[in-house]
Amino acid sequence: MCYKIIQYAEYSCSHQTVTRQQVVDCRKRDCRFSPSHQTGTHSCGSTCSQIMLPDQGLIMEQFSNSCRRCGGVMNGR
Repeated sequence: MCYKIIQYAEYSCSHQTVTRQQVVDCRKRDCRFSPSHQTGTHSCGSTCSQIMLPDQGLIMEQFSNSCRRCGGVMNGR
């Protein structure tokens, strides 16, 4: 089944922001999300995968400062 890779940046406050997302194609003809999904007449709901695998998250950047939302709170303001 197809799945998403989600790349994050993580801040010192532990919040994360998404920096990039991409779908990894499983290339299966019986996966509804794949460009390889069969196009002919078929019973898609009962013969094809209707869900993606869980997202895979990767922290690609780490910052020593807090995020914008926590900036004032983390500094005691």
